[in-house]
Amino acid sequence: MAYRLTIEAFCSGPDTAEALRAAALDRQLAKSRLSLAEGGLAAAIGHYADLPTPQVLVVEETDPALLRARLDQLAEVCVAGTKVVVIGPTNDIRLYRELMGKGVADYLPAPVAPRQLVDSLTGLFADPASAPRARVVACWGARGGTGSSTIAQNLAWAASRHLGEQVILIDLDLAFGTSILAFNLDAKQSVADALANPERLDEVLMDRCMAEYDDHLQVLAAPGDGRSRAAIAPDALEHMVELASRMAALVVLDIPHVWDQWSEAALAAADEVVITAIPDFACLRDTKMLLELLSPRRQGMVQPRLVLNRAENGRKAQLSAKDFAETLKVEPALVIPADPALFGEAATEARMLGEVAAGHKTSQSLAQLAAALSGKAAPPARKPSGGKGLFGWLRR
Repeated sequence: MAYRLTIEAFCSGPDTAEALRAAALDRQLAKSRLSLAEGGLAAAIGHYADLPTPQVLVVEETDPALLRARLDQLAEVCVAGTKVVVIGPTNDIRLYRELMGKGVADYLPAPVAPRQLVDSLTGLFADPASAPRARVVACWGARGGTGSSTIAQNLAWAASRHLGEQVILIDLDLAFGTSILAFNLDAKQSVADALANPERLDEVLMDRCMAEYDDHLQVLAAPGDGRSRAAIAPDALEHMVELASRMAALVVLDIPHVWDQWSEAALAAADEVVITAIPDFACLRDTKMLLELLSPRRQGMVQPRLVLNRAENGRKAQLSAKDFAETLKVEPALVIPADPALFGEAATEARMLGEVAAGHKTSQSLAQLAAALSGKAAPPARKPSGGKGLFGWLRR
């Protein structure tokens, strides 16, 4: 199994750095991203004072007298969920047990060999329950024709640029999906093929069915032939999304304006929901209905984000963004003005808005929303002073 990890390492010497580079070439870490820096544990403390810690952090300390004190300082800036691997100067079983008891993921005495590092890093996620999972974003249009698919496609593209990691877009509009046209793809297989035999679906088959748009974005396209029906089994879709979430940092679901058991389940389970609406009465009614239906099923989860598309100030046939928001008691995450020229150019050239006009306000706003949806936009929350322990709070 190839793990898709984000690993950042702070080494004290060239030997450890070389061992990490060799470990990154192993087939089990071939899909992972490794960043190396010098300075060891002390440099890591300063680096993450204002930056979020990664999925896996490897730190080296050569001074046994400073190890515990510096780990206490690192705990102050570490984001909950980060797995910390410490490379230390002594082969001491008591030190190992002490650090394990305080929440450090693994301790390796120097010098380390590439094989040791591979076994340690992959062992962190050997339990399927602890394997890294992508955030899932479900995009849904309050009515047909609101531009939800266009928003989903552009968010997936922008998120792949923001993360610099793999993003998967799954087009679930089997009959009329536009992902093949939007990205100008030559997709030999589709989401319908992947869902046809869910009992056979695994990461290998998923990878075969997806088309690559670039190094960071893969698309599981819809046939879009008008013949495929949206008879999707909820269990099959859940299995597909689970597989996709192991293969990428972010999964974006383009859900058509179809209300069925599978679409409701996907919207209820997603980490983030993006509702695209045009500011008119019909979309207001349907958005309100969806929020009321999802509310009891998404207790404790992030509130759906509202995107108002093709907003035209002064047009009597539309509500104002303010009236729309006040009625729903939901502040729009994004208000996109009507701009036929920009969207038309992108559609004609089969490119994303950020590729056609990177500096345009709409492109930049979509990029900001994609960054927020990725969950890696905001600075990390700091641990309150006076808390307990070294890394015990990581468990929470």
